[in-house]
Amino acid sequence: MLKKNMIVEEAVRENPKVMSRLVELGVEYDFIALEELGAVLESENIDFDEFLESIGEVQFEDMDRIYKMNAEEIVNYIVNEIHPYELDLVEQIDELFRKAIKKYYRERGEQLFVIYEVLLLIKAELVSHFASEEEYEFKDLLAGKDVDFENLLAEHEKTIGLFDRIKYLTRDYKMNAEEEEVLELNKLMETLDVDTRRHIFIENEILFKM
Repeated sequence: MLKKNMIVEEAVRENPKVMSRLVELGVEYDFIALEELGAVLESENIDFDEFLESIGEVQFEDMDRIYKMNAEEIVNYIVNEIHPYELDLVEQIDELFRKAIKKYYRERGEQLFVIYEVLLLIKAELVSHFASEEEYEFKDLLAGKDVDFENLLAEHEKTIGLFDRIKYLTRDYKMNAEEEEVLELNKLMETLDVDTRRHIFIENEILFKM
């Protein structure tokens, strides 16, 4: 996730689109590579949030609070709030998919089923991943043991790939439809996608680096 106080060179490593967008805006990269991104954009009268949106960068909500937490507080937040929320959300989506496939089978049953198959892979991944974290990695982490996060990182990458697949199949969660259930699926799947990416960011970039 890009931050205002991030050095431009570091921001480019985080998201290569930063450089191409700056060039498009007429900013000479070589002259500002070691300056803070926020300061550079401000000097060019470029709104930071609009710049992030233009390069497809998502700003996650409520991150200032997370950065102030210690490892135990983050683990408790993930286990007690994020995991239950995402599992409940994926169950809602699962139930709504089954209802919509049955109700609109003739009109769009095949389309919905292709997306539903990916959703089931995400659901299975989340259930297994959350169980492992709660029973093994998180307990070892809080006990002060050395934890190899490679498996969790690989699972995170797999999960992101599955969400990218659903985004492609739904055209960024904008399935063209008038059916109430399908419109609700668009909304719920996008909510789960954003929340899961935020969840993964918290673990990969904050918790696992403590």
